[in-house]
Amino acid sequence: MATKKDTSKKAAAKGSSPKPGKGEGGVRIAEAEFSAGAARRDQVPTTSHFEDAPEIAFAGRSNVGKSSLLNMMLARKGLARTSNTPGCTRQINFFDVRIAGTNASQTPADAGADEAEREAVKSAAIPKHVVFVDLPGYGYAKVSKSEGAAWKQLLEGYLHERPTLRAVVILVDVRRGLEQEELDLVEFLAERPTIRVIVAATKVDKLSLSAQKPAMAKIARGPDGERLDVVATSAETGAGRDALWGRIFDACRVDSSR
Repeated sequence: MATKKDTSKKAAAKGSSPKPGKGEGGVRIAEAEFSAGAARRDQVPTTSHFEDAPEIAFAGRSNVGKSSLLNMMLARKGLARTSNTPGCTRQINFFDVRIAGTNASQTPADAGADEAEREAVKSAAIPKHVVFVDLPGYGYAKVSKSEGAAWKQLLEGYLHERPTLRAVVILVDVRRGLEQEELDLVEFLAERPTIRVIVAATKVDKLSLSAQKPAMAKIARGPDGERLDVVATSAETGAGRDALWGRIFDACRVDSSR
């Protein structure tokens, strides 16, 4: 198991702040760093390694922009590594996140978020410590059957058994919508009803404003006709950052003094 003591990982662990407008938003991050990586189930760190902090997992296709979204959410550039070769994430990566608080005066008017959604950041209990979990991408990466089977065992074990897992954010390219892999994941997560499922529609800046509404409505329809919780996001513009943080804080449901 790689940990934050691994100097090769720690060298770029904290990253640098993003350009204005791409993630500074209303939620202020005190610290964010790579803490551990696991390529096998026996390498997954215990929850006590993170002081039993609530965990938020991020899952999506390898080319959906997951690393860029994580960097935007954490207001860091280069913390979660982006690559020109989709599918480079071959393990579960854990990021320790310390939250300084919120600054309503800096909160942007998120595309696709109404006033109630923006208020969610201020009204939800704000945890001081959360863990972001970057799950291996799927749908593009070229791996062997044995490696694919190992991924499946690793991911299913984590998603089914992790007691501190509070939510799974499923990333979907707004131009492609939900495909079979995402629908299968939604159904799989239904087996743990206490886990909140949030869909982050990425790259909304690639669509015109008139095209965004029908695209979002289509994504919001779940596999059994249920309505999914969808947030429109863009790592390029910072859209959706505070709305997504609001969903995350709500899922954590911890006392703000934690």
